[in-house]
Parts: sequence; C-alpha cells; structure tokens
Amino acid sequence: MAELTRHQLGGLLLSALRDRGLGVRDLFEGRQEPLSWFFRVLAYDQSELDILESGALDTLHAPSAMVELAVDEMALGLVNIGTEGLATYLAQPSSDVPGGPLELDGEVMLGCVHIDVAPPALWLDERESNPSRNDALASRLTRVAQEVGAVSDTVEVHIEGALDPGGGWSDPRESVRPAGVAVHFTFDIPLVGTGKRELAEVFTRVAEAAADAMEALRSVFRGDSE
Repeated sequence: MAELTRHQLGGLLLSALRDRGLGVRDLFEGRQEPLSWFFRVLAYDQSELDILESGALDTLHAPSAMVELAVDEMALGLVNIGTEGLATYLAQPSSDVPGGPLELDGEVMLGCVHIDVAPPALWLDERESNPSRNDALASRLTRVAQEVGAVSDTVEVHIEGALDPGGGWSDPRESVRPAGVAVHFTFDIPLVGTGKRELAEVFTRVAEAAADAMEALRSVFRGDSE
C-alpha cells in the first residue's frame, strides 16, 4: 500500500459513493478505542438529496444508508511501513541463531465498512398492525438481504416491533407494528494484500450494495402497501 492515511481512505469511500449516484450528509469521524478510528456518513440518492438541498422540501422521506468505515490504525501503520519498517521497532534477538522472516498475519483486518440501510420513519409510522403484512415485510427484507448481501462478508436483518394500544392487548401479535427496520451489511478489508486498487474495489462494492439496498427497500415498501 502506498502510504495511505485514514482521511485518504475516507476520501476513496466518498468517491465510490458519488460514482454510484449517492450523496452524503452528516459526515462524522471519531474513535471507539485508542487505535480504532471511524468515519461515518448518511447516504441518500443524490437526486433526492438535491431536491432537499434546493429548499423545495423541509424533510426528506426517502431510504437512507448509514455507511461507516472502521480502521485499525495499528494495522494501517503496519501495512504502510511493511515488515522491514516494523523490524526497526523490534529489539535485536539475544540469540545468535537467525530467526525466520517477519510476515504479517493474513487473518488480521485493516478495517471494515458497515452499512445500515433503513426506510424513513414516516413509512413505518403510516403502517398499521397487521400480522400478515408484518410476515410479508420480513420475507421481502430477507430476500433483499440475500440478494444484495451476496457481495458482502456478513448480512443481517433487524426488525423492531412496537405494540399498538389501539389494536387491543388481548393478542400481542395482532397489535405489533414494525417500529424499526434496517438491513445491515459488513465488508471486511484485509491487512495483507490491500492497496489502492483493492480498496477501490471494496468501496465500489460498498457503494453498489448501499444503492441497491436503498432501491430494494423502496420496492419492498411499495409492494407491501399494495
């Protein structure tokens, strides 16, 4: 890897999202641990974001994708300096017997990218308690996860239910409506063998998955309301 910084990684991710027609808002970076840095954005279809930013709308009721790049800064440093550079930080062995060459662990991850694709709150607020529609929604979301998630390393579907007091309390299943829906994808970034080209390929898959999942979520809710 040609001496990449964490902010260059973030720039590559933003470029991949733009190339796929996605605009971003709410850019944020921070740390979860001393050597763990993350960069987080909220992505929308650029055409819909343009309408919001033009002032024509006060609120954008459209699917969004929370995209988070997490980087192990120790791994980033190691992959930049290589094993020869790492050796300069190691004490000379006390034994005269030469050791084997230093190698980086192929199972160590440089970082990963998380995507959480969710519908706007309005779409959930408009839904009524209906067990058959809830089951249909879960089935459609599962299909989206399987189809879009084929290019990711992990995929999960999250559905949170809320009891609707207006539906009565005798049968909770009859009174539950989805209050939170998200499809989660994770893309791993290996430490070994990752350069700019490999990063661009990962971020391209990330952008495509985010865009495809957002459009699929739109179709899910449109079909579910028919």
